[in-house]
This record gives sequence, C-alpha cells and structure tokens, in this order.
Amino acid sequence: MSIPAQINSWVIDHYIKDKLDGSELRWVSRPMPAIESGQVLIRSCLLSIDASNLLWLSEKEDYLPQLQIGDIMRGNIIARIEYSNHPSFAEGEYILSLQGWADYMVIDGDALLNNKLTIKFKPHPQVPLDAYIGTLGITGWSAYIGMMEIGRLKAGERVLISGAAGATGIMAAQIAKAAGAKVYGLAGGADKCRFLEETIKLDGTIDYKAAEDLQGAILQLIPDGVQVFFDNVGGETLDAVLPNMCINGRIVASGSVSQYGRSEQYGIKKLPLITSKRLRMEGFLILDHLHEINAVLATMEEWLLEGKLINKNYIIHGLENAPDGLAKLTSGGNIGKLAVYIKS
Repeated sequence: MSIPAQINSWVIDHYIKDKLDGSELRWVSRPMPAIESGQVLIRSCLLSIDASNLLWLSEKEDYLPQLQIGDIMRGNIIARIEYSNHPSFAEGEYILSLQGWADYMVIDGDALLNNKLTIKFKPHPQVPLDAYIGTLGITGWSAYIGMMEIGRLKAGERVLISGAAGATGIMAAQIAKAAGAKVYGLAGGADKCRFLEETIKLDGTIDYKAAEDLQGAILQLIPDGVQVFFDNVGGETLDAVLPNMCINGRIVASGSVSQYGRSEQYGIKKLPLITSKRLRMEGFLILDHLHEINAVLATMEEWLLEGKLINKNYIIHGLENAPDGLAKLTSGGNIGKLAVYIKS
C-alpha cells in the first residue's frame, strides 16, 4: 500500500465551559512518522460518539487519565491494520480499540496486544461493519452486561429504560425484550417514542419532553411499579423514577448523560427511597467485563443474524465532521448509535 503523507486529527483546544459550544476541538494535520520495527499503521474506519466524550472534554476526573489541552481527542474506533512491522498483526486485520480521533495512527504493536481496551476481531461477511460500533460494539456489550448481569433480569419483570432511543438504551430494550420482560422507555420526542413502540416493540413509552409531571406519567404507565430501571440519564429523571420503584427493585446505573459537562451537579432529592424500598443501585464499567466479550459478541452476532436485534445507527460521514456528533449527543437529535464513518 502507499502510506499517506500526513495524519489528520482533532485535538483539544479547550475544555467545555459549562456547556458545549462547538469550539472545544481543533483540526490538526501532522506529517506521517516513520513506521519502526514493532509498530503498526492503523486506519480508522468508524468512530463511536459517546457520552464519555463529554467527560473527556471536561476537567472532571473519570475512570481514565485526564486528557490535556493539545491531546488528540479520545474515542472508541474500528480500525484496519494497513501496514505491520509486528509479527502478531497482519495487514487487513480489524481491531476494536480506544484510540484517538485521527484518520491514521502509528502504534506500538506490543502496546496494542497488552491493551485490555483493544480486541482483534474478524467481521462476519453478512454483517455490516458499522454494526460492530453499535449493536455489536461497546454499547451493545454494556447493555447486555448491565441488563443481564448487573440488573439480573428475569422473564416477566417490568423494566424501564431512560434514554431508551439512544445507543445503549435501544440495545438494553432489545435485550430485555429478548429475555421476556415487559419493557417501557423514556425518550425525548414523539418520533423517538413511535420508533421504540413500532420498531423495537416496547410495551409503552413516555415523551419526557412533553410530560409536565414525569413521576406521575411513569405511575400511570406502570401502575404496578418498576422492577428494573436501566438508567442512562441520572439527575431529575432518576428522581422521578425512584418513587415508582418496587420494593427490592434494581437500578442499573449505566450513565448520567444529563449531568455531563455541568459545573453544578443535580442533587438527588429522593435518595432516601433506596433505603425504604430496599433498592439495589449499582454502577458498572464495561472495562471490568472485557474478559467476557468474546462470548457476548458471539451471542449477539448470532442474534443479529437471526433478526432478534436490529442495527440502528445515526451515521455522520467524514472525520472532519466528527464534532457535529457531539452537538447531536447533547441535543438528543438522533435515534440509535452515533457514529462517524471515516473510511470504508
């Protein structure tokens, strides 16, 4: 192959100042470095846009080392090995990895092998590559682990999912339906609620943007109470759900997208209900479950081919347009997994 002359990337110009304004990232082109012994050249094919990107654009501490001003923005990618000077990697192989917002990267092969956030995989010929960034990617794995292991879901239980039209929410809903649960969703907008009921076949939805009293709307929709709440939103939404939880219910804390980038965090007012209702609330990171992913991926790939799961992504084309995905993420202007198609 002909090696490109430069690498294009998005670097952090400044952190979010209370809310995203679109100027936080800066486009930078650098000369392609020499590919030394033991190194590989990877070409980014798809880039995942996730709520964690907003955390990494802030000064808040999280589960990974903080990115500094001038660093390349971090993201989950699907990449192809374009050139290899390492015996464990061959041209044409694919990896899922946490890397940078760049079209190409030169990386130490041993570092890739020892990185628990990198998985080498072979795409199924009947599955579109973008499925591995959404349905069969880290959001799908998170939904599976969160619903089945953290939530300990049983057939027939009543499940409520916040952010149900988002990437993880859609997957959590499908997995809960496949497990035989009655599944309800919270989403912003009539179109999203219609999609969840007509396409994902949820048992009921609430447009939280149109609900004057979200707590009351949940009570009306699920009068017998919520047994498992899969929460992607946190904040005021969690407060509205807590009074509607059943005794001994389980809350899966998958994310708190409503709080990311806020200078002041919303204080949960109804937290004492966790005690009086004997609730179990547990957060998790998919990073702690990566040793299970090969089995999870095989199961979900089979479900997709059998039609039990759908692949629903909101695709942005071109790395140069990647920051548009952050604006979509904060506005909720998408149905399904937000991803950037960089190169085929």
